[in-house]
Amino acid sequence: MGQFSKPTDFLLKSIKIKPNNDKGSKEIKDLVNTFDYVENVDSPFLSGVMEVVDSAGLLQVLPIQGGEEVTITVLTAASDELYEYKMVVWTIQNRFARQNKQTYNLGLISKELLINEATRVSKPLSGNPEDILKDLLKNSLKTEKPINSEKSKFNVKIIANRRRPFDILNSISGNSVSPQSDYTSGKDKSSKGETSQSIKGSGGFLFWETRRGYNFFAVDTLCADKTSKLKSKKLEDKTWGPYIERLGNQDDNDLDTAIYESYFDAEIDVIESLRRGKYSSLVVFFNYSTGQYEEFVYKIRDSYDNMAHLGGQENISLIPINEIELSDYPTRIMSIFLDHETWYNGAGPASPEPSDGATSPTEFADWQKFYAAQSIARYELLKNQVCTIVVPGNPEICAGDKIDIRLINKLSTEEGKKDPFDSESSGLYLVREVVHSYNSTSGLNGRFTTTLRLMRDSYGMKDRVSNHGTK
Repeated sequence: MGQFSKPTDFLLKSIKIKPNNDKGSKEIKDLVNTFDYVENVDSPFLSGVMEVVDSAGLLQVLPIQGGEEVTITVLTAASDELYEYKMVVWTIQNRFARQNKQTYNLGLISKELLINEATRVSKPLSGNPEDILKDLLKNSLKTEKPINSEKSKFNVKIIANRRRPFDILNSISGNSVSPQSDYTSGKDKSSKGETSQSIKGSGGFLFWETRRGYNFFAVDTLCADKTSKLKSKKLEDKTWGPYIERLGNQDDNDLDTAIYESYFDAEIDVIESLRRGKYSSLVVFFNYSTGQYEEFVYKIRDSYDNMAHLGGQENISLIPINEIELSDYPTRIMSIFLDHETWYNGAGPASPEPSDGATSPTEFADWQKFYAAQSIARYELLKNQVCTIVVPGNPEICAGDKIDIRLINKLSTEEGKKDPFDSESSGLYLVREVVHSYNSTSGLNGRFTTTLRLMRDSYGMKDRVSNHGTK
């Protein structure tokens, strides 16, 4: 910890803003009260906001027009290493002026987002989604940041239609399938509806940016542990903790692993889950080139055991019985047109399915059977437990990392006294969003905290059997 006495201490070394005319950077650290830095697995760019108390007429002297490069350098109690954040100004908000002083917020974003807004892609894109991602980031957005990614199971070809690069990449994320995903289909003997065919599998990728660079990985890859067959070797796996919730009167509440606050945003919304098709969907496919019509039922219970899970409910027998029953009848109906022929010039059928008699099917088939219902269910499953915690500042934690937390057992019974932690809410979570908050006005060395918005697809801890919904 060196010169710092508390895990929340930090030193704001420098904040430099570089004007658009390239006439040198201006140091403004003495004008900044707070700085929040944000990463989110649903966002392809970094963001931040600085509260500026301006008695130097910065807006007029610089002046700030938008697009200026801002470099923030901090030293924290978490490490002897200096941390640098580099973004550009995109907005000025909440400006309040009185006499010769004014306060306002400077909104910051990754420079690639500004380039993205002014870029339209018109060329056809083909290949693996990973290759399309790298092409757009390097050649269209001109980024020099690292790109961490894994391949999807299928190659695709798309017409960009003058869309922005990030819009294209966000759309192909939901259409991508982990190469380790187990996909099967056949007769559904357990179906209580009229449809007799079943479809299985898992789908869905996430595309986001962190201080380590751009990331493109399957949801199952992010949830998998190091021994799982679903784990990609390309993912730099980071697991933090355990972070422990302690009583307010305990002397060790200032430890760097303490949880200062915790609350659960959402856990159960059966109506929303049913409407979105989390448990079961009926998917109707019509191939307008051949006239073939098919109906499939996707049930989460048929694919659950082949997914990676963060909590202790690692197989279907451990999830609540009512969720199994909810998958008996499809609650969402999707109608989808299939088109295998657009990118195929051969004489035979372009369909990749053996039942259609194809001898040399197209490389760029329409793969919606593999991801349409699967991605929706996988994304929804990941929101089973949504939790927010506040911990001592740790600038190393990034969105997409995993964190192990221990929350105090709220039971006052004898059973609660035996186990100090809530075994159903404690355990491993995925970091959906991280907010690093630097407040230079609090105390002698300021106050640096990290707010983590977490999510996971199952209850409980890995080292014990979950009782959630099974008692």
